[in-house]
Amino acid sequence: MQTMLAVVANACHIRPMIALALLAAATQLQLRIVAEPPASVAAAEAGVTVFVLNEGASEAEATPAAMEVVTADQVPLRIVPVDPAPARVAPGGFRALRYRLAPVQVAAAPTAPVVPKGETVVATAAGQSVGLLDRFEPHAPIYGAFGLGSDAAKLQVSLAFRPFDGAGALDGVRLAWTQTMFWAIEQSSGPFRATNYSPEVYYQRQVDDRIVAAAGYAHDSNGRDAGSIDVNRIFASASYVLPIGGDWRIEATPKLWTYVGTGYRDLDRYWGNMSLGGAIGQVDGLRIAASLRNPLGSHRAGELYVSYPLARTGIYLFGQAFAGYGEAIDDYALRTSSARLGVAFTR
Repeated sequence: MQTMLAVVANACHIRPMIALALLAAATQLQLRIVAEPPASVAAAEAGVTVFVLNEGASEAEATPAAMEVVTADQVPLRIVPVDPAPARVAPGGFRALRYRLAPVQVAAAPTAPVVPKGETVVATAAGQSVGLLDRFEPHAPIYGAFGLGSDAAKLQVSLAFRPFDGAGALDGVRLAWTQTMFWAIEQSSGPFRATNYSPEVYYQRQVDDRIVAAAGYAHDSNGRDAGSIDVNRIFASASYVLPIGGDWRIEATPKLWTYVGTGYRDLDRYWGNMSLGGAIGQVDGLRIAASLRNPLGSHRAGELYVSYPLARTGIYLFGQAFAGYGEAIDDYALRTSSARLGVAFTR
């Protein structure tokens, strides 16, 4: 029995004692446990598939238990079942079980004082800068892309901030800022012909190992006094990520909203009340993402992003294309198309 367990464990990167725990509920030694080793820690965060194979002649039951796997790049991880309920496996059949990374347990002495997070200090040529910089996270892509002729340049900066990081239920609160600038570099003076300003406040929560949901308030404006265009929306959105093997994953990101307040003129006819997003990509590899705004209306708008990492520089080769209404909020009633190439720092 020990010899057989050792062979199974070595083949699946599972320690023998862990494999034994999974087999404890079986009436006979007829189950084989096969874990799909994740390519990396990042891949394991999206979930790990574990197969239970019944090689016997009768039905058997396996109780999922915590186990340890080793990633393709040799990082040991502890994983736990998403659903711990016993799984019955037909003779000659198999069951696929979903596992996730086990929560990190940090033991602390009962009398140990709670030390709040301090400031992050950065020395610069203008002097030391301090702040809670570790609370920032990526939001929309940060990039600079350049086109030919009237397509000119498009620059975008976007970050989200966690004001109550680690504070229980308030941990999901986010403050975000996205600024998209259209730079007319084809003109001699190189003016910024339009700018979209988009602050948001929302609450985000991870529903399970594949779904993250959010709801909140978003404001979009051209930032002008004369000729001001602004819109206020209450929105709900979600993202669903599905690993498809080889460190590849696909993602779906629907979003719904309704308009509140005044000032947006007839912009709702062009933006509609929903958008659909999707992406396919590989960690440290190619990623293709697209979004379609107002898919059920007559004034649609689609945007495409293609990115690929440049070695390990933290920079991505980036392509961006748009077709439809309202790339710049100033032009929400105009149909335009553009294509640009540049670099991105998040994607």
